[in-house]
Order: sequence, then structure tokens, then C-alpha cells
Amino acid sequence: MRVGLDFGTTNSSAAIADGEHVHLVHLDPINSAPEILRSALFIGRDGRVFLGREAIDRYTQGNVGREIVYERAHVGQIKMTFADIGTITQDVYVNVDANAPGRLFLSLKMALPDSSYTGTNVFGTRWTIEELIATMLGRIKDRVEHETGRTLTEMVVGRPVHYADDRRGDETAVRRMQAAAELAGLRAVRFLPEPTAAALHYAAGSAKAGNVLVFDFGGGTLDVTIMRVEKDRSYTILATDGVPVGGDLADRRIVMGKLLAHFGAGAELGPRRLPLPAFLLEHLDGWQSIVELHTPRALELMDEVIQTGNRPKQLRALRCLVRENYGLPLYEMVEAAKRRLSETDRVELGMDVAEINFRQPLERWDFERLIGPDLRTVEACLKRAVASAGLGAAEITGVVRTGGSSRI
Repeated sequence: MRVGLDFGTTNSSAAIADGEHVHLVHLDPINSAPEILRSALFIGRDGRVFLGREAIDRYTQGNVGREIVYERAHVGQIKMTFADIGTITQDVYVNVDANAPGRLFLSLKMALPDSSYTGTNVFGTRWTIEELIATMLGRIKDRVEHETGRTLTEMVVGRPVHYADDRRGDETAVRRMQAAAELAGLRAVRFLPEPTAAALHYAAGSAKAGNVLVFDFGGGTLDVTIMRVEKDRSYTILATDGVPVGGDLADRRIVMGKLLAHFGAGAELGPRRLPLPAFLLEHLDGWQSIVELHTPRALELMDEVIQTGNRPKQLRALRCLVRENYGLPLYEMVEAAKRRLSETDRVELGMDVAEINFRQPLERWDFERLIGPDLRTVEACLKRAVASAGLGAAEITGVVRTGGSSRI
């Protein structure tokens, strides 16, 4: 028995090969598509861990619409030494969300190449990035073992061609994934570039000779593989390339390019008509960065701008978005609308909850304008791969499209 895992930025899936057949594991039994696991991890205040759809549901049920209440908490002491005074000890306090039921982690894969992100504190317990991912891998391993009735010690794990633009970041990501796999009890793990895996699948079912380009466009990365397939189904990998551009980035382009006006962009404050502090809107660039505005000072500032600004309705919507944890529903709404643009030329973005009420049309040409710089990055990646393979564009005889974002 062999097990392969696609550990994706947005979704994950696992397959078992017994020598004759390959079938997908039901990694998320409560999901509408149980063979697809949302790459989500929720750690409750009580220490319990949930994955996938249940992680999203736990976060939504406990946080969305909940007003944050801060309390000062003692976190320890620090010692400071001064030349004329000597050493003094001072207590350290921080403001904490007293009622938070848990922490939700999405797109953990994107943190792997970032050496500055080593981990986080979850209700007093330090979790490293390796431990967070190991927890997910361990639960996935348990579900595979439950379905097969066999102990799992080996796995083939898909990886992007490049986790990061620079070699150091790429090496850091691979090292962390290896450490996470070991923590999860997987003693033998082999990494396979994701587009190469798609290319192997194509080669196994192709009876034609030709040069094939695999276009793997997922939630966090775009990976490209060019291979030569022969009539006897043998193959040669000619080139691989990749860039950190994916569906998550497209979601952020929509929010920042089309929705900021509904959250106070353009508001002027007071008789001097001062602009809204830029950092408030800059933090809308991702649902997790919206959570970073959960500070007493930022919330107090929002109260102030509502009183002095000339767009109070939109500024109240901004405060509601932050204070009542509507960042994740906002981004899930945008992602769903983006998917519909693969089948229609126009969609309507909108929310009608609490103090957030807006409707915003988005046409496909406008979406393509918003992601234009990213599409040019994708195009450059494709051209590099074709050139590296020693081919011209006309010599590519087939294209294999995989990954949700490849439908854009």
C-alpha cells in the first residue's frame, strides 16, 4: 500500500494505491465532498483540535458576531539593568481577548518559507509552525489508518516546485515539512513536485507522443512542468518552474480593488478633512490581517473616526467587520464569487449582516484587470519553463490543467 498526500494551501486530499487501484480517502466526512479536506486547523481554548470543515464551523459559530472583550493579563516579568540604578524587575501585562473560544489557522503552508515566523502562542501554549503542521498531518494519518486498518509510516507528499522566490526560503520550507512529518510519526516521507505528479498521471493514461505542459494553479502557488511523453508511456521531465501566485492572492486583489469604499476608503475626518489612517484599510488585505486589528487602540480609533468622519455608515461597517469577526465570512464570500466568474461574465459581491450592508458588481474583465500584474507573472513563468525545456510554444502539443485556480 502506498499513500500520496496533496497538502494544499486551501484544500488537501489523500489517495491510496494498492497496486491495482487508486482511491481517495474520505479525509473530511462532514464536508459536502468528503474526499476534500479544507486545510484548516482550529485549536480550542480547552486544547481540543479540529480539522477541515469542522474547524471552519467551530470558528464561525464561536466568533462571527461575537464582540471582543479585552482583559489585562499578567504574562511574566522582565529584568532591566541600568548603570546608575542597578537591576530592577517589572511585571509585564498584555491585553488579551478574554472570550475567544479558539484560534483558527488557514494557509499554514504559506508560512513555511518565512524564517521570521517560528510559531505562535495559543492560550498560553507555544506552538511552532512545525507542530501546527504536524498536528494536521497526524490527524490526516489517523484518518488514512482508520480507513485502511493499517499502520502508516510512509507517505509521498506533494510540494510546490518553489515554496518561495529565493532558495533559502525554499530550503527552509522543505526542512520544516520534513520535521513536521517526523513529529506526526511519518518516518519515511518523499516529496514530489505537484505538477510532476500530475504529469505522471497524464503519462500513465496517454497513448500519444508529445510535449505536455502541466499547469498546476492552486490556492497559494502556480507550478509548471514540461515533459516529453512517448507512445510507450515513458516520459522525461524537461523543465519545472513556479511562482507564489494563487487563488488566495486573487481574493485579496478583489477585496482591496473593489470593496474598500464600503469600509470607509475616501472618508475625511474632522474640519481639517484629514484622510482615514491608511493602516486600517491596509489590514483588510486578508482575513487574518483583519484579525490583527483586534487591539484596543485600533478599536478606539475606529470609534473616533466614526464620530468625526463624513462616511459614518461605511466606517461603522469597518468597525463591525473587525470587532465582530466578519473577516473570514467576507473572504469566503469573495472566493465563492470568484469561482462563479469561471462560468459567467458578471457576479455580485455583497454582505448583509449587522452593520455591513453593501452590493458591488464585479465583471470578469474587471477581475482580469485586478489580477493583471499576477497574470503577467504567470506568463513569465510559463515562458521561462518553455525556454528551459528547449522548446518553442508551438512545440507544446498538450496542456494539463489542475488546481482550482486553473479555471480562472
